[in-house]
Amino acid sequence: MSDTLLLLLLPINRRLRLALALTLALPWAYAAADRHEATFSLYAPQAKSVEVIGDFNQWQSGVTLLVGPDEKGMWRAKLPLPTTLTRIEYVYWVDGAQRRIDPGQPVVQDGFFGENNVLVLP
Repeated sequence: MSDTLLLLLLPINRRLRLALALTLALPWAYAAADRHEATFSLYAPQAKSVEVIGDFNQWQSGVTLLVGPDEKGMWRAKLPLPTTLTRIEYVYWVDGAQRRIDPGQPVVQDGFFGENNVLVLP
C-alpha cells in the first residue's frame, strides 16, 4: 500500500495534525534539491501512537508522527532532512510514554544512562 493511500486512510484530524506537524517542524521540506529523505520504521503492532524524536526536531514530542500500524504491525514515516545534516540521533516515542530504540540500527550513549539510535546521512 502506498504512503499516500495510508495517509488518506487516516482520520481527517490525524492527517491534518501530521501535515501541520511536518510543516512546522520541517520548514525547509519544500526545497527538494537541498534535502535527504530518511525512512523511519518500527514494529509496534499494539501501539496507539508512534513518533520519532531526535536532534533534528529538537527532541520535541508531538511533532514527527509515524503512520500505522499496517497489516504487519509496522509504523512508518518518510521525512525530508536538510543536506546540511550528516548525522542525526533519534529514538521512537511510543504511546506518549515509552522510549524505544530500533534494534536494527546503530546506537550511541545518550549521556543520560540510555541509548539513542544514530543515522548517518549520505
